[in-house]
Amino acid sequence: MNSSSVTLLASGNSLGAYIPAMHLNTYLQDRGVRTDVYVLENLYHEEIRCKINSTKKAFHADFSVALMGHKMAKPVDSSLNEAEVQLLLDAWIRDGVSHFAVFTGFWLPVLERYKAIAPSSLDFQLIRLDVCDTPSFKVHRSLYPDYDNVWLYEPSRLYPNYYIASNEKEVLPYAQRDGRILIHGGGWGIGTYASTIAELRQCGYLLDVIVYDPSEVEEDDGSTRYFGTEASWNPWSRDAQGRHSFPPMNQYVREDGILRAIPLRDYSAYTSLMRNCTAIISKPGGATLNDSLSYGIPFVMLEPFGHHELQNSNYWESCGFGIRFAEWKALDYSEQHLEEIYRRLLEQRSKINHLGRKTHAAENSSYV
Repeated sequence: MNSSSVTLLASGNSLGAYIPAMHLNTYLQDRGVRTDVYVLENLYHEEIRCKINSTKKAFHADFSVALMGHKMAKPVDSSLNEAEVQLLLDAWIRDGVSHFAVFTGFWLPVLERYKAIAPSSLDFQLIRLDVCDTPSFKVHRSLYPDYDNVWLYEPSRLYPNYYIASNEKEVLPYAQRDGRILIHGGGWGIGTYASTIAELRQCGYLLDVIVYDPSEVEEDDGSTRYFGTEASWNPWSRDAQGRHSFPPMNQYVREDGILRAIPLRDYSAYTSLMRNCTAIISKPGGATLNDSLSYGIPFVMLEPFGHHELQNSNYWESCGFGIRFAEWKALDYSEQHLEEIYRRLLEQRSKINHLGRKTHAAENSSYV
């Protein structure tokens, strides 16, 4: 890609298509690259955007509802506000925007329109965070073959191609970690993650639980910590400087029935939690696969959300980077097995490059 600027196209519908974009945004900016981040939901009709949170709550409350919604995915064209789309296309033409990193297939109809009117050559990279098509790409199978599809994971090769993080910091040695296990349900807090908490607590594990809603925080037991995204934040909002940002994170503590929210310093404080944990327990979403590889974290995988996550799970297990929760339980929650997974992750991580080196071929040859 040309080193002038990169436009990152994300979605707030899933943090799995938002957080990796923000990591890449941070990485590129730290190397002097001009970037812009656009979130698809800002092009939606207001009434459609307002329904997203209620849908998220329904999916969080009932995993079967989430699975059904996943199967009914369709193009978002009817949700788009034509006036907002036209303003965006006009701005791209005016600014000569030509280099894109795209994190969800739902942007493709907008990009098709831009291709038809842009006067210069265009460089699109579709960043594929899963082993196979997610719903956003599946519904646009007729369009995406004409683009540069950049796959982080290819099923035909049992080793990943890239990872995405805010920096290229080395993986923390396993012996130096604090022995805690991170549990979450992805950006929508869905899946079977909540049922593992009491089970692991009884085994004596120290847990860091990412809650979807602060009401899930239990009385402080001295060993389980709770964290979550600030409830007032959403991915399509901008900060005081007009920029998209990482979600503000809180630590939650409930003592004598009283809940306190303690803001984390910034999102890097949360990534420090990940770097320090001995395992992640979650559904096998693409962004969590990336966390596992980026920070060298063994992945204990729960029930997948849809076909693409099933394939993610199969792939990660085949690579030796993760284990299904039921199998880990059958091994009596073996810590030795987790450490063996860590060593395989560390070996692979040392062999591959940050995606930012491909997305932006920097003038400094050390980043090419």
